[in-house]
Amino acid sequence: MALESNLKSLVTFMAFPGPRLGRSVSLGEAPEKYLRDSVNFIKKTGFFDAIEVTHIKDPEIRDRMSTLYKKHKFYVTYCAQPVQLINEDNLIAPTDISSIDELERRNAVGRLMECLDEAYELGAQQFCFLSGADPGTENGMTSRRSAFNALLKSIRELCEYAKDLDKQHNRKKRMLITLETFDRDSTHDNMKGQLIGPSNEARELAEIIKDEDGWQNFGLLYDLSHMFLLKNGYAHEDVSAVRMLAPYLNWIHIANSVTDKADPLYGDTHVSLDYPNGAVTPQILADFVRTLNEVHFQGGVGFELMPYGRQLSESVVNIAIAAYQEAAQQIDVNYALGGYRFKARRFLPEKVFFKIAEAKNQQPNVIMEEYENRKQRNRPYNSNLVLIAADHPARYVTNVQNDPILMGDRQQYIGRIVRCLIDERVDGIMTTPDIMDDIMVLNKLYTDAGGKSFIDNKILVGCTNRGGLSGSMFEMDDRITAYKVKEIADRKLDGAKMMFRVDLDTSQARYSQQTIERVADMIRDCQDYKIEAYVEPLPVRQTRDGYIVKMEYQEIIKTIGVATALGGTSERTWLKIPYVDNFEMIARSTSNPILLLGGASTGKPTDIIENFEKGMGAGPNVRGCMVGRNLLYPGYDDPLAVLLGVSKVVHDEETAENAVKYVAANRGTNMDYFSNLMRKRKQPKVKDLPEDDY
Repeated sequence: MALESNLKSLVTFMAFPGPRLGRSVSLGEAPEKYLRDSVNFIKKTGFFDAIEVTHIKDPEIRDRMSTLYKKHKFYVTYCAQPVQLINEDNLIAPTDISSIDELERRNAVGRLMECLDEAYELGAQQFCFLSGADPGTENGMTSRRSAFNALLKSIRELCEYAKDLDKQHNRKKRMLITLETFDRDSTHDNMKGQLIGPSNEARELAEIIKDEDGWQNFGLLYDLSHMFLLKNGYAHEDVSAVRMLAPYLNWIHIANSVTDKADPLYGDTHVSLDYPNGAVTPQILADFVRTLNEVHFQGGVGFELMPYGRQLSESVVNIAIAAYQEAAQQIDVNYALGGYRFKARRFLPEKVFFKIAEAKNQQPNVIMEEYENRKQRNRPYNSNLVLIAADHPARYVTNVQNDPILMGDRQQYIGRIVRCLIDERVDGIMTTPDIMDDIMVLNKLYTDAGGKSFIDNKILVGCTNRGGLSGSMFEMDDRITAYKVKEIADRKLDGAKMMFRVDLDTSQARYSQQTIERVADMIRDCQDYKIEAYVEPLPVRQTRDGYIVKMEYQEIIKTIGVATALGGTSERTWLKIPYVDNFEMIARSTSNPILLLGGASTGKPTDIIENFEKGMGAGPNVRGCMVGRNLLYPGYDDPLAVLLGVSKVVHDEETAENAVKYVAANRGTNMDYFSNLMRKRKQPKVKDLPEDDY
């Protein structure tokens, strides 16, 4: 689950505002039994390990509540916001610690210092407060800027005071000093109208206090419900505010607000997460949690919801927990790529890549020696398979998403392939002679440098017919232009991959049938040489943009019937089939083993992981996957990490939710292993290779 290790906190004075939903807790006057019962319920949920509390007027009750917090081992946050907002007896100016009247400002700071004393009594580890009312811009920006400077001065004084209290109380860990951001709207009673305020100004303030002044314990609290109320111009903020504030966030709140002015609970009312007119939908909550996960947020996650009418506090809390857990468990939320960018050239630097050409030129027999000397995996294969597919360029296909030639960059292409192939959880590769030869040379260089062979015990499958060039007017005439089956057998490869596409709607139909006949002959050859035939049968239709696969399961089933009847026997025939809806029907259409294919790259690997989970569960004859662009080019992500996520689904029967966590955990690991090993190489075993260092 996303943010699993983060503290989870409940704002007690909101969820449990007082008997019969009064406000005695915020006033600091609640009965002790009510306070204790509330805290005990929070503990019994098993979800929260932190609580957010406020002023308790009775020192004896305060002392006993402190003991209860310690008993339950709660991380305690002291919230001074209720004290500031209620402003009992109106003794402090609304502008509070942002007041440009120095006497008013000092009084406001003094009140917060008293709250800080109480926070230390309660054993709190964090102290939260708000800025004070926005003076507005009636007199231009001068008043607001002066208030901003007054706020800076006040926060510095609070940080100094907390530092002294830390010493008095022999604190090893400093009290967090946290400013919560609010709306600036002063036109409605349910709005807060505070100086801070929009996230860009909150960040500016945090940069000064934390970065320039050096108060590393200072930070911000950002509330999801305030996102819809915070405006810097006409539009409200969105989850991008989290990325802006990320370096300065101490804490966040999960909460809900109402933006419909006709609703009686309009504004910053912290309604339940299931409130029909609430601004926070399940998708918005998921986006918020995903963004926190992407920025690697380490602070606490507080829940600030309030019951209304006849709602029970306990129900509002349980609804919030359920809504959060549903959001945090979503696959996209846990995927959390964030700012990561995979760099293929770091894994396979230019100098290493060009050694392939040197080896081919100076000692070409090395390639055949590697074919001959590698250790083959014993048949039958006793596990499901994860195989890389890398045969697209041979058919005039080099595009990845919007880049028409990305797969044409051979350094990057082979780097991504080998990045995946060196891991033992990847079972092998299907590719064309040129790429297979490059892999053999790289394996030689790698083992000469002291590495373990990454082709031993791998399943290596040679691709055969690539002559149906993409976009050609004779594209269905898919001739054998790569490996012949005999060449596959001579090189001790483990199988032959072949494809036919069925176009019965155009004049290309006769070429489809000719290709089917070639595939039948190759299946017979595979039987003679005792190697597997991996057949990719695809029903297609012609469009203005070229051929596309018919993804209706009925069409796939009919094409499978053709494929398994080819070649005199289906004994060694494996099928490579795209995942489609109703895949259970696909699995039932054949007794032959099926490998799932991935299709064109979408840049969103979570989709294929989900589809593979569904496909693998369709029947026991679904034995793995043979997948190319979708995993070799998974957007900005690390292809190995994504392939390992797929491996968890294919090999370990993990859920897609757990698989994407595995992706995140393995992203970017051992990026320098290949190049570092090559640098350490002392003497190449390949004859006549230059002896310069890598």
